[in-house]
Amino acid sequence: MASQHPLHSSIQARRRSGISRRGLTLVESLIAAVLLVTVVTAVLGALSAGHQHAMEAKRLITASLAAEQLMAQVTTTPYSQLGQWDGWDETPGTAMNANDEALPGLFELIGRRVIVRSSSEQLDEVQIILMGSIVTIESYGADGRILARLVRFIPEPQV
Repeated sequence: MASQHPLHSSIQARRRSGISRRGLTLVESLIAAVLLVTVVTAVLGALSAGHQHAMEAKRLITASLAAEQLMAQVTTTPYSQLGQWDGWDETPGTAMNANDEALPGLFELIGRRVIVRSSSEQLDEVQIILMGSIVTIESYGADGRILARLVRFIPEPQV
């Protein structure tokens, strides 16, 4: 009997045992597709969350700038007229600067209010009590949520 080539005998052995590897099976393909979809979904979810956080940070910074701008305007008012600011409220979209010009861009989404209250501050180091006013500026969104709050004590001028 003639001897067979070793490659030929291994192919025949695979055929007899039913093992034939020519590509991926349907189950392997489905598992790979599920893994790919899972990874893509996770990455897109992370990107979306990052974008939302960036937009919220931008909104908070804008609210802080709007509050600072109004605080600068209020604190330059003579002390005797400071009480006129109490109850000042600009709804979102109506904020104006010191020159009565509308604030640009994202400031349209921010409202601002002013609260002025008489107060006293005690300086323990020198045992002095200062009379004055506490000015609070709040910037808020269209939903009414306070985005930024500034509080300053303005002492009453001494005569």
